[in-house]
Amino acid sequence: MSIKDTAGSTGPRPVASRAVGEHFAGDLRQALLEAAVATLDEAGADGLSLREVARRAGVSHAAPAHHFTDKAGLLTAVATEGFRMLVAYLADAQPDGAGQPADQLAALGRAYAKFAEENPGRFEVMFRPGLLRAGDQAFQRAGDAAFQALRHHIATCQSHGWREREPTDALAAAAWALAHGIAVLRMQGSLARHYPDPSLSGVGQLVTAMTAAPERWAQP
Repeated sequence: MSIKDTAGSTGPRPVASRAVGEHFAGDLRQALLEAAVATLDEAGADGLSLREVARRAGVSHAAPAHHFTDKAGLLTAVATEGFRMLVAYLADAQPDGAGQPADQLAALGRAYAKFAEENPGRFEVMFRPGLLRAGDQAFQRAGDAAFQALRHHIATCQSHGWREREPTDALAAAAWALAHGIAVLRMQGSLARHYPDPSLSGVGQLVTAMTAAPERWAQP
């Protein structure tokens, strides 16, 4: 089971009422993270407060500070989990690395856009370092792992003849920028104004248009 299967729920969970002082039954840290994600999905990062997260989780207002210290600490944990989930989305898009490079790249673009669509709150904070503890080691490791996962897929495409002479890191960074830009424009509704098919299938076509070898588009 992938990370997104276990941690991908973004909806609020019903909280059973408890007597004052009664111990929380379950993983309180994870419950607070899920409450934070639900709040982010509804109100965005600017609308999130530790008190609201505690209320949604059904615990005392001091609980989030106990586990995360402050809002930045909580958002950093959400972003860290988000990068780990993104790795799982990319892996699910290419479980065995098979297929033609153009098809692989299109699948990766769709996976990135799907992650953003299904996890809007996480996606928002993952790329806003001013809201986070950007120097947090767990956060940095998770972000690096996500980039390395993308780099691995790019290297696989190169091994099948796609731009094999180009620097892998540069191609991976360019692919990331392309996928991220498409995902953001799609979520904001701007893509639909200028492109007739903003669906996930359409995302794949956009990626192909930018990454396919010139001969793929050659007229007979």
